[in-house]
Amino acid sequence: MIQRFKLFAFPGVVAVASALVLAACGNPSGPSGHGVTLHGAVEGDAGSASVSAATSAAKAIVVSVQENPANTSSVGADGTFSLQGLPEGSFTLVFSRGGSELGSLAFEAVERDQDITIRVAISSNGGSIILLEEKRNGVGQGNVLLEGVVEAVISRNPDGDSRFMVDGDVVVARAGYTNIREGNQRRTVNDIEVGIRAHVRGSWLPSPSNASQSVLAAEILLDGDFEDQPQGNCMISGGKVGKKIELEGNVAAGSAVAFSMQVNGNRSTGLVDIDAHSATFTCNGGKKLPNGQCQTQVTPGAKIHVSGLLEACDANAARVDADEVKVQK
Repeated sequence: MIQRFKLFAFPGVVAVASALVLAACGNPSGPSGHGVTLHGAVEGDAGSASVSAATSAAKAIVVSVQENPANTSSVGADGTFSLQGLPEGSFTLVFSRGGSELGSLAFEAVERDQDITIRVAISSNGGSIILLEEKRNGVGQGNVLLEGVVEAVISRNPDGDSRFMVDGDVVVARAGYTNIREGNQRRTVNDIEVGIRAHVRGSWLPSPSNASQSVLAAEILLDGDFEDQPQGNCMISGGKVGKKIELEGNVAAGSAVAFSMQVNGNRSTGLVDIDAHSATFTCNGGKKLPNGQCQTQVTPGAKIHVSGLLEACDANAARVDADEVKVQK
């Protein structure tokens, strides 16, 4: 997945089994009008999967902006909050309860007029805030990257919006906007079938209340019938030594310039080693942050997209010489 992710400098993502949905409501007391907005939902312990537990744990929590302490929002009974008038560039949210700080989250490479949605959890000991999910809409967010197998054709409309499920996310292909290709050949939504592997570049669409976000695709690249392709001796399906390759997944272990990654879906049967000594690092909307800040975010659990040359691959190991690493989360 970018976040997949998709995406996607972000703190590490902690996976939880939760059905709590972000809602654009809360009690903002900060400035209103133009600028960056943020909608959030607070869950309970990192292991909690119930809304009732989330509501109880989130009670009486206040979220403030470190750079402008007067801009605050109280977490509502449903666990949600929202803030307006946040600064572009960077800012830090501080979570507190009863005057005691629970933890903070820093956001960087924030574009003007972005709309950010987050889902966070309170650690089991109540001593820290864990970012579970972050999505951004608006300026500079046309580079959400997804990679995976088409799992379902939800709707197909060559003259309007077609919807497909790609590795757990809904992708919208819009007539006159989405460019669909397979190699050098132009394709249409009629060519997108279940089982085909797709690389998607796009942006998050705003979601109505109680609905998950979809990705509006600017480009969909089809790799053919992924599940039927012979794997040969390479652990990466469709991987050919000496050829360019793009992989999406999460950092498993290692440092910024030499790490292993878990590839999304079932494309690879094992971890892939990434040599990124010569790679360009970007993060948060394609921004190149100074002083290697993007590199420092390549830590275990980080969501990344890697482009490069497949240097070696057999049934047990694979190595990619990366020329670009995009840190999505």
